[in-house]
Order: sequence, then structure tokens, then C-alpha cells
Amino acid sequence: MADDARQSLPDLGTITPPDETYDFFELLRQLEGDGRLFGHSGRPDHEPARLGQHVRLDFALSDVVAVRQPVDNSPARVTVANLGLMGPEGPLPIHLTRWVLDRLSQRWFAGAAARETSDTTFVDFANILQHRMIALFYRAWADAHPAVQVERKVGGRVRSMLETLSGIGLPGMLGPKSSELYAVKLRQAPALAHQVEGPERLTRFLAEALNVSVQLKEFVGVWTAVPAKLQTRLGSAYAALCRGATIGPRIFQRQSRIELRVGPVALADYEAFLPGGKRLELLRTAVRELVGDVLDVDVRIVLARQEIPAAKLGTARLARTTWLPQKSERADAEDLLMRVAVGWRPEMAEAA
Repeated sequence: MADDARQSLPDLGTITPPDETYDFFELLRQLEGDGRLFGHSGRPDHEPARLGQHVRLDFALSDVVAVRQPVDNSPARVTVANLGLMGPEGPLPIHLTRWVLDRLSQRWFAGAAARETSDTTFVDFANILQHRMIALFYRAWADAHPAVQVERKVGGRVRSMLETLSGIGLPGMLGPKSSELYAVKLRQAPALAHQVEGPERLTRFLAEALNVSVQLKEFVGVWTAVPAKLQTRLGSAYAALCRGATIGPRIFQRQSRIELRVGPVALADYEAFLPGGKRLELLRTAVRELVGDVLDVDVRIVLARQEIPAAKLGTARLARTTWLPQKSERADAEDLLMRVAVGWRPEMAEAA
């Protein structure tokens, strides 16, 4: 499950049993998604989870007492101890809490399966009211924290300021808010607003956008062909020493090319970075957003050594996903270099 900012969040099915370190606000923040917000969804069955109170007379060791996973069409249920009508901190008389605990402590068996149960009538009724109270308590906290507002697309003035800092505040530069890079730009707004365009600015942006390790190698040497009309000819143009004279039809330079080292990555991600893959297109878009087409960008995709597949006829692509060394002899596979994956010569990605 991911939030509106396309950050991966734990699925409801992977929520671990709560303990004293489980934060109430963080749990509800993770449960929000798909446009459903606590306190904004109207009816309780339209909210991410049903909220209720853990009835107690002792000191609460944790905010979250229990999390019941969603079953069929019923939502998840969260039982909290930090807020409610009953208990030592609640507004109801303490003798009423004792009476509720007494009803909860009685056991009998009901139904054909002889399922053990207790009298939860009063607690269930109180939770109808407490759900709204707890949801609004969380909503007040969330509305006061800009980070939560921005990731749920209700940032208002804060979001506008981040868009301005990151250079996408104007209508013509905004682009679709659903794009994966939009949320990354908001989170990287301070770095994008910085006037110094260092390598860390690009690598951090790409690492967050692609969720992989990215390193940058500057000043990559390359031979550049000189057009025939610009080549030096004695007694003609471009023959002034130390100004425009060159020897031969090409020159060696280091100021126009960089190399991005992506990885090590898993095999599935590696294949997604190959020409025609979805992640390669995302990488190209991200680099053009920050660098433009001023520099030629080579991309080296590194496959983790434990992910290198065995070479088998009919399942491998030569020069892409085929390696001959045995497992004991392997290091990270970093021999795939795509020349000019991004640059002023579009669509020239070649494997070297």
C-alpha cells in the first residue's frame, strides 16, 4: 500500500502486534490511504478503520492495545488506551468503568459452535461515539503537521510553498500531481531550490525517486567528432593556435558527460532498467527534470551478485542478462553500460 505521495507503506496485513513503542498517530497515519481520511470521510464505514477504547483501571503502558485485521468487508479495528470516555482519565464516573469491567469479565458460551463471549453491549455502544471522538483527535494532530497534510494532498499553503521552492509552482510547470516525480520534488524542495548544482543534488533525487542506490561519476572522458565544416584547415578558418585549431577529426573532452551507477539491484529491477523498461523511462524523465539535455548521461546498471541468473539457452539475452562465471567467482555484475541514455542525442541508448 502506498500513500498519495507514492511512498510505500506497510500493508494492513503486515501490521505487527502493538507494544509500548507503537505510536498511535503513526499507526493511524499508515492506515489512511485511497483518499479515505479519519474525520473527513463522513460515515464511519467509509473510514480506514473502526476506532474504540480499551476499558481499564490501571496505567496505560501503550497508546495502541490491539489491532484486528480486516475480515471480508469489515474494516480493520484499532483499540486504543490513550483516549476515551471510561477509565481513570475519562469523564464518566469511575464506578461505571468498574461495572463495565465486571460485565466484560463474565463468560458464557453462545451459538452452535459454543463460542466463548462476554457482555460487550455497553462498550460497543460507547465506541459508536468514541470512534468519532478519537478520529477527530487524530485529525486535529494531522492538520497541524504539514508533512501529513502534504502527503495526503491537503497541504494548502504549505504545499504551494514547496511547489514554489522546487520550481513547479507555476501552472505551466506543475505537471500531473499523480506522477511519481511530483511527490519527490516536494520532498526535495530545499535541495532543488539550492543555487549550487552539485552531484549530491542529482543522486539524492534519483535515489528517492527510484528507491535504489545511485552514484555519480563526473568528468567522463569521451571522443567527440568535429563536424567537417569546423575542422582546422591551413590558411582557412579555425586555424588560430590556442583558439580554434584542432588536430584530426575529433577531440577528447571531459566536460560534457557524466556516468550514473545504479545499484546493486535485484534481477527484476535490473530488467526494468534495460532499454524499453518502465524504470529506465522514469530515470530519463528524472534526469531531464534536473539536468536537462546539456550533458550526455551514461547509465551503468549493477546487478547484485546473489541475483545473477545461471546462463540457460532460451532464457537469457546476450549482453544483457547472461554471465558465464560460477557463483563462487562472481562479483556484482556491473558490465552493462548504456551509452547516452539521456542527452542531446535522444533515443541512443546502447549497451556496451
